[in-house]
Order: sequence, then C-alpha cells, then structure tokens
Amino acid sequence: MNECQPAIAADRAMPRPWRVLAGCALALVAVAIWSGWLVITRLAVTSTLTAEDLAALRFGASALILLPVVWRRGLELDRFGWRGLALIVICAGAPYVLLASHGLALATAAEAGVLIPGTIPLFVALISAFTVRERVGRVARIGLGLIIAGIAVIVVPALLRAVGWQLAGYAICLVSAVMWAAYTIEARRAGVDALHATGIIMVVSGALFLPIYLLLPGQRLWEASPAEFWLQLIYQGPLTGIVALLVYTRAVAILGATRASSFTALLPLSAMLLAIPVVGERPDLRTAIGAVSAALGVLLATAFARR
Repeated sequence: MNECQPAIAADRAMPRPWRVLAGCALALVAVAIWSGWLVITRLAVTSTLTAEDLAALRFGASALILLPVVWRRGLELDRFGWRGLALIVICAGAPYVLLASHGLALATAAEAGVLIPGTIPLFVALISAFTVRERVGRVARIGLGLIIAGIAVIVVPALLRAVGWQLAGYAICLVSAVMWAAYTIEARRAGVDALHATGIIMVVSGALFLPIYLLLPGQRLWEASPAEFWLQLIYQGPLTGIVALLVYTRAVAILGATRASSFTALLPLSAMLLAIPVVGERPDLRTAIGAVSAALGVLLATAFARR
C-alpha cells in the first residue's frame, strides 16, 4: 500500500473548508521554512561559518535521518538511470547548496530571494520548452516577463556600475536557480516520490561530500557557538531538507499542484521582509520593486502555467 494513503484518506474525511485551510497552512509553513533558509544561510556565511560548513551540516544530518528510506527502497536506477541520478545529485545536492550559499555570501537575502526561487519557474519553462517542447500559456508568459523585469531591476544597476563582487553573487544565484530547475524537470520525468528522491540526494551527497569536507582546510564548525551550531544543524538539515518537503508535498496532495505551487510566489517578498529583523538588511527601493515584480511573475507563471 502507498505510504501516503492513510494521510490522503484522513484529508478526504475532513470537511472541504477545513481541508483547504489545512492545505494553505501547510504551503505557508513550507514557504516560511524556505524563506528562512535564505536568511539563516545569509546570516551564517556573513558571520562565522562557510558554505562548506553548512553543506556538511545539511547532508550529514539529513543523510542519517533518510538513510533507512534509501536502504529500504534503493536508488531507483530503473527510473533515473545513472545520468539522471548524477543530475539530481549535482543539481539539488552538495554542488547546488555550495553554490547557493556562496551566492548568499555576495548577494543580500532579498536579492537572492528574487534570483533563486524567484527565477526557478522561468528556467523550468525555458528548459522544458527546449527539451520537451512544453507549451507556455499567454498568462504564464506575462508572468515570466515580470520575473525577467525583476531580475533586470536588480542586476542592471550593478552591471552599469561594474560592481564585480555583486555581479559574481548574482551570477552564482542564477546558476543555482538553473540547477534547481533542471532537478525539478528530471524529478518530474522520473516520477519518484518526493521523500524518496530527497533521501537519494541526501545520502549520495553525504557519502560523496563529507569525506572531502573533512580534508578541506579552513573548517569553522568548531568556531561556532553551541547556539549557532544547533540552529544551523537543525535548519539546514531536518527542517529545510525534510520537513519543508513533507509539508509542501501534503499541500500539493490537498490543494493540487497548481494552487500549492502558487504559494511560492511569496518567497521573494517573505525573504526580503524576514531579512530586516534577522540580518538587519533593509532593502532599497530597487530591490523591493524587483521582489514585487518577481513575486507577481511567479504567481502568474505557476498558477496559470497553461493559460
């Protein structure tokens, strides 16, 4: 029997208004965790820890938790193949986390909120259009245009000023978004359930990256305070890598993919707002306009993907 069936049956037993409310609440929890990841990572890489430290925490903790899932269900090579397995591990595993974390060391949380989660629908649409000739509807194209406008509002001023470190951070964030978009398309093609796919990524990444990490110079985990260590361990690993995935998957089951995915439109704005109290980054007008434009674009591109 499918492991999700008891939960799905419980969902159906609830009155519809309560079911919809529960689905919305779960989607909002996932968005809050993902927004928090951008801000918490920005806080870490601009203070004590490095991107490599954060990757070690993420894949060490999550791999241990999800190892029984992978041990029991395998690597799904019949669905992914070796090429697909390599693709998801690179595009959602240690290389992705390292790139995104380095990008957050150079770009503010608000800028990264636009350039990473805000652009993923754009890159998913572009890759799908070229690889599987997937059609993008008229309303969705308007949304993609708004995402591009949001990117331009943030990137073009730095390009005109030739601010090298800023442009490097923006480029790293955009490459991270391309990688996650490629993972999204491959995971959808393979049809492996979200928890199993995440377990494969975490376990394989942990097995490959942790031995390398132990040989790297400049490790700073030992310099972090106990409070910082545990905050990052819990947030980078179980909370972001597992809990956010599970609650979002439940939201999709309750609301449907279209309505659940539209909640990701909140990510650019929520990351921008959360960065104000947590890391003291007050966005300028340019960044705020870019975040609003990207958020509207994500909403149109996800909620009206075929219209």
